[in-house]
Amino acid sequence: MKKSFFLIMLLMVGAFISGCSGEKSESKDLTLPNENGEDVAFESMDEPALVFFFTGVG
Repeated sequence: MKKSFFLIMLLMVGAFISGCSGEKSESKDLTLPNENGEDVAFESMDEPALVFFFTGVG
């Protein structure tokens, strides 16, 4: 029990440190194609956006 708690805390601290580091991500722009095949960028936008992903089921 103590080992698993220590491991979880260590992973959380590592994730916090890597998330707060000043390094830029390797990918410069995150883009996905829209229904017309055009790339849509999600980073470096002037206004926030809410993105929904719909899947056709059934």
